[in-house]
Amino acid sequence: MHGRRLGVVAAATLAAFTSTARAFPTPANLTARDAGATGVHLDRRTDYTTLATTNAPLIKYHPDETFFCSSVEYMFPYYSMVYSDGSAVSGAPSSFSDTNLDFLYQEGVDASGVYLAVSGEPTADPSLSSTYSYLYSTEAIGVSAPIYAFVVPKSNGVVDIYYWLFAPYNLGKDVVLFGYVGDHVGDWEHIMVRTINGVAVSVDYLAHSTGTGLGTLSVADSRITWSGTHPVVYTALGSHGTWPEAGSNVYDTIASVYDLTDETGDGSEWSTWNNVYLINYLQSGGYTGSQAWLNYDGYFGNPGDTSCWFYSVVGECAFSEGPSHPNRDMTGPPADVLATPNTAAPDYSDYTFYLSAGAQAWAVANGITYVAAHQHCAASSSSHETDNWGFVALTSSSSVTEYTVTTDRCKKDYSRYAWEYEVAFCTGAAEGDCTTTSGYRTIVQYSGSSVATEKGIVLSDPDPWSWSY
Repeated sequence: MHGRRLGVVAAATLAAFTSTARAFPTPANLTARDAGATGVHLDRRTDYTTLATTNAPLIKYHPDETFFCSSVEYMFPYYSMVYSDGSAVSGAPSSFSDTNLDFLYQEGVDASGVYLAVSGEPTADPSLSSTYSYLYSTEAIGVSAPIYAFVVPKSNGVVDIYYWLFAPYNLGKDVVLFGYVGDHVGDWEHIMVRTINGVAVSVDYLAHSTGTGLGTLSVADSRITWSGTHPVVYTALGSHGTWPEAGSNVYDTIASVYDLTDETGDGSEWSTWNNVYLINYLQSGGYTGSQAWLNYDGYFGNPGDTSCWFYSVVGECAFSEGPSHPNRDMTGPPADVLATPNTAAPDYSDYTFYLSAGAQAWAVANGITYVAAHQHCAASSSSHETDNWGFVALTSSSSVTEYTVTTDRCKKDYSRYAWEYEVAFCTGAAEGDCTTTSGYRTIVQYSGSSVATEKGIVLSDPDPWSWSY
């Protein structure tokens, strides 16, 4: 057995994440991708434009795509505003614009149960009727549409950029026994590029409302290709889920039997940096002028059908509910937190993380004396999963505070590896002394450009922890 080392409070800052070269040899510059400079200084509004443009993706449609993306405004002439039962919203404008779509917001009325609907229920089995030809958009529109870039500054030099694409229609999936499932008017999909001190460090590839997809990939990941500083994104045939590679991508399974698959390929290219629609993110709304439409917090498609015989099994019918608005909660961390194998001390894992000012103050005020890192180890079977704990004394600071905690590595047998971690508040340096925990963040390890599954890791997490204590 190997002994446990107790962690110490770290004095380092997240400046170590920034790299000035295209190399990934140490945790200090893990996943840092340099565009030929040391980073973008974020002290003026115009710098966000530069940052968003520099990191905007090159999107590749499938060669057989017919449901191309468009601007939101493209759909305004075809929308009416209704409730879930199809009844009209009183007082809705006769025609919509950037500045009146949010009229309910301006009146202080919650629009979360409101839909922007087209007439009828257009389903594409096998194709849309000519009445709905406008839902196809066109290739010319699709390769010149705006990409909606929400810029979200966070702690420790982090600026996350959420790139949202909009399409007039989502083609569902052809499922054995059920036919097409999940057709709906309107479609919002996105990726997220994380930058630290002006340098891109990761890309989140996401797919559909289930939040599935590949999650957080280091910019060093060999699966990502680049067009200069722009990550390549493959958007799925008809349904627009985002992926780093061409091929067949399973993102969900119906009734534990039928795989739902996004097909991607090398078709028309959309250089989104030529039309970046920059949005300084406002979590609770309050957008003005030509961006006032972002205050609308309802759905961008029709209410869905729930009367089909397989709804209780699948959760959807042939015609489904449209997507909710894009101004969603973007304040949290990415899907996964990145780490590297601990080659310097492979018998241990080192966790560097932050407590939010609120969490730190609560701990000080409530007699907490130790902060713990709880490492959960995956294994070849769930019955062999294990845990490791490490502890460090709580400081008396009342602001955002950085800690480094060391745990033992995962046990050697049953293919164990460090899979996720959480933070805990404790009154002593033992697991049984911990009174509240944060909930886990999933770990993705990288060794160079490849995903790793090591037992001891080095992790630096820039997203401050905060939870209900």
